[in-house]
Amino acid sequence: MEAKGTRAILAAGVLLAALAAPAAAAGGHVSVQIVPQLDLDALAGRGAVGLMVPGKGPTVSREEALELLDREALSARECRRACTVRILLSLPPPGDRHNVRRYPVAVLGAGYRGLLVSDSTRIPGLVSISDIVPTARALERGEEPVIEARAESDAPARLARLDRRLDRAHDSRDPATIVLVGLVAVFGGLAALLRSPLFGKAAVLTAPALLLISLGLSSLGIDRRWIVASALAILGAAAALAGGATLRRRGLGVAFACLFAVYLVVLAAWPEVNSLAAIGPHPDGGGRFYGVTNQMQTLLLAPALLAGALLGRRWLLPVALLALFTVGASRTGADGGGTLVLIAAFLALAAGLLKIRVTWLRAAGLAVSTLAGGIALIAIDAALGGSTHVTRAVTGGPDSLADAVGHRLDVSFQGVTGSWYVAAIVLVSLAALIWLATRRPRSAVLDALLVGLAVSLVVNDTPVDVAGFGALSCAAVWVWQRADHDLTRL
Repeated sequence: MEAKGTRAILAAGVLLAALAAPAAAAGGHVSVQIVPQLDLDALAGRGAVGLMVPGKGPTVSREEALELLDREALSARECRRACTVRILLSLPPPGDRHNVRRYPVAVLGAGYRGLLVSDSTRIPGLVSISDIVPTARALERGEEPVIEARAESDAPARLARLDRRLDRAHDSRDPATIVLVGLVAVFGGLAALLRSPLFGKAAVLTAPALLLISLGLSSLGIDRRWIVASALAILGAAAALAGGATLRRRGLGVAFACLFAVYLVVLAAWPEVNSLAAIGPHPDGGGRFYGVTNQMQTLLLAPALLAGALLGRRWLLPVALLALFTVGASRTGADGGGTLVLIAAFLALAAGLLKIRVTWLRAAGLAVSTLAGGIALIAIDAALGGSTHVTRAVTGGPDSLADAVGHRLDVSFQGVTGSWYVAAIVLVSLAALIWLATRRPRSAVLDALLVGLAVSLVVNDTPVDVAGFGALSCAAVWVWQRADHDLTRL
């Protein structure tokens, strides 16, 4: 009797698992159909539903969306015979428009039920248009698809909340940036004018404080623009001033290291919290759905170097590894460019703290070590199962890597030359960085920060973020070191 009961329980468990998880289609025909409108409320009972970002970049059009879907693949997938799986989706109307709207998508068949999920976005309910055709092909072959599904009691309501949060996160970014720049400028200006260590530390602590507050607001679901901006301004100023007044050398180093520990946990366990934060990725535009952006990487660079310098030489390697795992690993920050930036910056910091004289030969050695170390770490990440555009470029061989670098350089050039005000920001920021690089006395932290930014300008594709926020970070570190004579040795 007991054995029969056990077998019944096991059978029920297997049946429930089969019903809850989408199974790969066993070689059946899969169609991808574009329809004018989708009623997700009606389709939720028949399959799995989600929202789709129709393209990448600030603007999108129906023509570009069709190119991403691959017209030939679509025509080959017209349902001329019985289909075991249907992928239904809507697209933008003809003409260019701002890429701030998501479009409905549904998968019917193959055991799909509930909410669509994708590793390419790591935001439950949100998928990329680039995932559609690969998912159809995988389902036809009986392989694991890019887009899967998870159980959700009321998927349409969940998607409505997600759509609203994406809109509000988009609307909060500019106010958050204004608060960040404003607070650093005010505290930095006061530190320079009054030679005040308090305001100098506050200027350096502002970015870490705002990053953590932004995460906290996102985790609590607080996303209205005026509330987010007010909270960042008030709480950020209070936290920066409190830290400046109470934290000394080792305490500051621990605080900066804790910033990375918090991000490591959040990025690994709750990536959508970071994705929907006011200072974070831009999933609404399809450019970066998760992980560490170039803006975040630049803002995190100074705290990483300061943590290593303030905690002492014995902690330099552990801090560097913590920062690298947080920023560069595929399951956390997924920022391959950030890996190279951090390696170069920490090598420069170690050389500065050890008073190693810089020569052209040693500079060349640093460049080679940075490239070799970055490729090695990315290859290890890929071998352990990590998969991002960076790991694919590195493991794809020299041609793949060269294509990726060429594409980034082209995007960088187009980004700078696309508008006069972006070019002006980059030029003014670069001038400020050059001016700071000529200041005396020399500083190991500031020199390492400048080295990291130089590498970032080469390997990343948003020079306005790197140069702009980099100049802001360097200025904050410089005014703090001028105001606090104990830091001139760092």
